[in-house]
Amino acid sequence: MENTKKKKIHQLFENLEIGIGGVSSSLGVSQRQLRYWEQKGYIKPVTEKSGVRHYSLATVYLIAFIKDQLDAGYTLDAAVKKSKEVRIKSKIARKLLRNAFDDIEVTDEEKGYGEIRMGEMEVGDKKAEVIGIVDENGSHFELKEE
Repeated sequence: MENTKKKKIHQLFENLEIGIGGVSSSLGVSQRQLRYWEQKGYIKPVTEKSGVRHYSLATVYLIAFIKDQLDAGYTLDAAVKKSKEVRIKSKIARKLLRNAFDDIEVTDEEKGYGEIRMGEMEVGDKKAEVIGIVDENGSHFELKEE
């Protein structure tokens, strides 16, 4: 994806706003809960247009994640902590895979299987290509000697 398309998608992600009522009804989190999460500093509204809170799409994703964790039995503090851990891990994975999308080979479109060429590494005195594989055995890496 070219850089301008990425910027536009990023702008949409940052600029799309959803009102507190829409978030509440869509995700099953009461407006009172959302205000409490704001007071605790876990989420922030982008704007309060005419007294109505609006949230960015990124914040809506965060709210959905926290709600899922609460439904799974986590405490609010634990859910927020886990969301921060996932955010950090996702950022690292995006950096690692930023250019890998050009080197993905789909081996079974229907099942979502494929291979990602991760680059070269040296193993002793030999060079090998690292390949990430998703197949019927799960996900794993293989070294293909050159």
